Amino acid sequence: MRILYLGDIVGEKTIEVLKQNLDSIKREYKINMVFANAENASQGKGLTEKHYKELKALGISGISMGNHTFSKSEIKNYINDATIVRPANLNTEYGKEILYVKYNDKTIALVNLLGRVYTYTPLDCPFKTMDRLLNEIKADYIFVDFHGDATSEKKAFFYDFSGKVDAILGTHTHTQTADEQIYNNTMFISDMGMCGAYDSILGDDKEMVIKRFRTGVFEPLKCSNTNEYIISGVILDFGVKREITRFMKKYTL
Repeated sequence: MRILYLGDIVGEKTIEVLKQNLDSIKREYKINMVFANAENASQGKGLTEKHYKELKALGISGISMGNHTFSKSEIKNYINDATIVRPANLNTEYGKEILYVKYNDKTIALVNLLGRVYTYTPLDCPFKTMDRLLNEIKADYIFVDFHGDATSEKKAFFYDFSGKVDAILGTHTHTQTADEQIYNNTMFISDMGMCGAYDSILGDDKEMVIKRFRTGVFEPLKCSNTNEYIISGVILDFGVKREITRFMKKYTL
């Protein structure tokens, strides 16, 4: 089984890039399933139902979220029935804490957690939440999308739960790290990177971000409107030997 897990998808134009290139990526790398983080897919914050359906039409089997899960309030109308997992340590009645996905005769459990370092949203402890979920999960494989800022928090979670889950994959910083490893048969990377505009700052218009830093005035940002995009993530190989490989390619829209 070979899985491509895409990092944070940023903006609608990135969905168009995926429409044009995802099938060829799957063929070239012999991908069996695709998962993705899509909390930034709609205008850079949240996920509309329209864009959710477009991602599903591309054959993405499971979607994880993050701190912008409910930035588009319409998600409350469809998230319960969608193949979306929201952060399990976020206190809400909406959405799934565990998403189960079938591959042939195997079951994959997808879990999403929010880190608490540099986060001002009231959250349950991600470590204790994972303890609880492990008592509930019935699956052949467990993947965790750990959505957070701090590399140390993600790495601590990795060592704490290595051997208990199959993959712990960081999202949120939009910058792919070079620390992929396997320990106790658990695959890990601090951040898978983003799928978004190449000539940007984390997917956003670079001049607007620079102005925000220079002035301290937090005006709304918008996604960068360019023609070059990067698709980033990791390939998880569950063959005779487990492997995790960074994936990043540039495309023109």
